[in-house]
Amino acid sequence: MNNVDKFLTLFSEFDMVVTPKRRTTETKKKDFKVTSTQAGQAKSDLERELKRLTQEYKRAQRSFKHNRISRQELFDFEWRIFELQEEIRRIDEESK
Repeated sequence: MNNVDKFLTLFSEFDMVVTPKRRTTETKKKDFKVTSTQAGQAKSDLERELKRLTQEYKRAQRSFKHNRISRQELFDFEWRIFELQEEIRRIDEESK
């Protein structure tokens, strides 16, 4: 007898009614207006972070060559660089 059968025999007299939760209010999409100065500041911060991460990625490549870090850790650096580049690209497109 497995656990499910035990549970069903022990609690056979209980009825469970599951009803989905209904929303009381409609969800509204929030529109944020970003000014050009905010976009410029965010872009410069992201570019500074990208430069720092690129330097860190170069150090990670050297560490990978010396078998100090795994390929997965190196891929994580590459992925983070890709994410930052995409964020910068998205900010450029939204600010136009």
